[in-house]
Amino acid sequence: MSTPAPSTSPAPASAPAVPPRSDPFAPSKAALRVFALLGFPLLAVAWVLFAIIVLHQAYSGDGASGPLAGAAQVALMLSPVAGLASFCIPDTPGYRARRTTIWIQYGLLVAGPVLAAVDFS
Repeated sequence: MSTPAPSTSPAPASAPAVPPRSDPFAPSKAALRVFALLGFPLLAVAWVLFAIIVLHQAYSGDGASGPLAGAAQVALMLSPVAGLASFCIPDTPGYRARRTTIWIQYGLLVAGPVLAAVDFS
């Protein structure tokens, strides 16, 4: 048995090492973490707005705010919990879980002053 002769054809030239371009519109976990952190300064603004609304209702009405003020305060308390959860979620659940918790964070953030303002009692 004989061994085959080595090939005399030249080796194909390798393609230039150009890294693949990344999609600038691809979902970014870092951008979602920035949005989660931006919710915390906005939370301070929402608390001040909530306090202004509740104090205005207390002084302009019968001296007490209505039953929705408690629900508004709970919504404002749960907003940083959702923001912290969205910031700390590991990469395993994925982009969708992080995005959903950020939507919950901002929804609760907006719900606080809105519930306090809608309180007609």
